[in-house]
Amino acid sequence: MTGAHEILFNGKAINRDPNRQYRTDYKNGDWVCGLLSKFDEYGAEMTNEEGVSGIDVDPETVVQFTGLTDKNGKRIFEGHICTDGENVYEVVFDKYQFSVKVIKTPLYLIKKGDIFPLWQFDNCERNGYRQLEIIGNIYDNPELLEEK
Repeated sequence: MTGAHEILFNGKAINRDPNRQYRTDYKNGDWVCGLLSKFDEYGAEMTNEEGVSGIDVDPETVVQFTGLTDKNGKRIFEGHICTDGENVYEVVFDKYQFSVKVIKTPLYLIKKGDIFPLWQFDNCERNGYRQLEIIGNIYDNPELLEEK
């Protein structure tokens, strides 16, 4: 899960007119990854990783990269839903650090709602223990947050 920490954000594209030509192929609802170039009461804009700026994104979906990747090398962002093979977690920013909040667990030692620092999973990976895997996010897969 380790890697050089990049300051990146994700946000869902909005205000994309299907009849207009853009410098990118994003459609409404597509995820844009890059730098946050505007975020205020009027909305949010991003500059993607290719340097294309002025991409409108839904401010409610803007999330930050944690600096870590999952076991498949995918970047972990706030709002991702991950599993370690037993438990299911939501990645959150808790007080001053990225953390995981337990959504589902078959274990008795931890319970739904418990919060653990995300860096603990990074240490586990380095020591050969179970790794996190992204299985969705809170925007596209809200059903993963529900109890069965």
